[in-house]
Amino acid sequence: MNAGNQRFEKIRHSLPDGIVASSDSHVLRAYSQDLWPRKMIEIREQGPDPEPAMDLVLWPENAAQISDVARWAVRMDCALYPYGAGSGVCGATTADAGEPRPRVVVDLKRMNCVRSIDRKSMTAWVEAGIIGENLERHLNQEGLTLGHFPSSLYCSSLGGWLATRSAGQLSTKYGKIEDMVLSLECVFADGTVAETARAPRSAMGADWTQLLLGTEGTLCFFSAACVLVHPLPEKRVGLSFETPDIRTAMEFARMALQAGLRPAALRIYDPLETSLTLSRAVLKESGFGGGAAIVAQFEGGAAVTDAGAGELLRMAPLAGARRIGDQLAQHWWEHRYDISYKQQLIMSHGRMILDTFEVAATWDKLQAVYEAVKNVNIGFGIVLAHLSHFYHAGANIYFSIVAHAGLTPDVPARYDSIWSDVMRAAEGAGATLSHHHGVGRLRREWIMRERADWMKIFLKVKNGFDPENHLNPGKMGG
Repeated sequence: MNAGNQRFEKIRHSLPDGIVASSDSHVLRAYSQDLWPRKMIEIREQGPDPEPAMDLVLWPENAAQISDVARWAVRMDCALYPYGAGSGVCGATTADAGEPRPRVVVDLKRMNCVRSIDRKSMTAWVEAGIIGENLERHLNQEGLTLGHFPSSLYCSSLGGWLATRSAGQLSTKYGKIEDMVLSLECVFADGTVAETARAPRSAMGADWTQLLLGTEGTLCFFSAACVLVHPLPEKRVGLSFETPDIRTAMEFARMALQAGLRPAALRIYDPLETSLTLSRAVLKESGFGGGAAIVAQFEGGAAVTDAGAGELLRMAPLAGARRIGDQLAQHWWEHRYDISYKQQLIMSHGRMILDTFEVAATWDKLQAVYEAVKNVNIGFGIVLAHLSHFYHAGANIYFSIVAHAGLTPDVPARYDSIWSDVMRAAEGAGATLSHHHGVGRLRREWIMRERADWMKIFLKVKNGFDPENHLNPGKMGG
């Protein structure tokens, strides 16, 4: 879409009153991508696109304005792209090159208020555009926490978490974002504003909150949410362990989870990731002797925290895990967000390929998934792995790919080839192909493979909610 054509000017000047908007080329270019590594590789290798992919950016300030925008988009036949903070890594906010309609970004960051806190029910009513760090700081001032700490905490929004079914670093205790939401305020394609049931549980038909979460802006906008909050922890205890191999570490985690333990954080690093990403000085100080490294953290009331940590210490030797110095756990806690800001150093080098992908599997398949992906030949590169989210029935594995494109002239094509190989390996071993990053454009093909029959049903639902496909077209199979 050429921003100077007559159709664009028509939509620009027909906007509802009071909507802040921009068609500045620098703004449009900034909103034409998120942090999807493939797009970043394209820009690095080939230069920026000749024209921005987006035509207009809007900043509504409340649900009523989103409703006005939705009705306007139907009237003017525009495609709307909900936008939180742009930290997604799957291209979920980006437009397909073939989208013929005007492409309009709807950025919710002006909707950034904590509307109210109910201390008796321990809930907070929060607008979807708030950045994670700001939400947590606001709650901390009230002696509270949400307990949701993704690595992108400083550059992601509540709305983005809801749209992608986000997971945070302390999820084994506090749950994932879907476990923290009591109700949603939504704006639909026809402009309808509605809130799902605000109750601890309801059997009045389907659970619309859970049905809408994770749909990546294809069914509605999330304008606000009622979320569960908790008192700030009275005490934290960090523990560190080593096991001779990843299999033993997985078994230790399985025993702990199925015994009912819920550490706030539990992280297992395979031997390669341990040796390359954890501080060698801290490993030495902790007395680490080799193999897989494990970090566990308990937090909450003092008595409960001590009891949980004590039980994990009791179980460790039974599972073949050896306790080492807790300097490793302390170092992880103090530097737990650092890795998100180191990736750009690698990506700044020409022809380098870096990406992460997170899968999940039941305990009976987890080792096979790990081995299948680790055995993929990615050429000049390595595959690292750690586990960071655990359940009664299984866990996730977070893989990191660091590779050089070698002599291949087309670096994005080499990225596609590596991505396809590792995804096929995980799929073949029985994993679900996204644990918390979502689908976007990156996994569009793969969700149709993994859930082919269910995606046919989803597309019928999409047609009912948004029959003209105005909301984030090209995503979730739509």
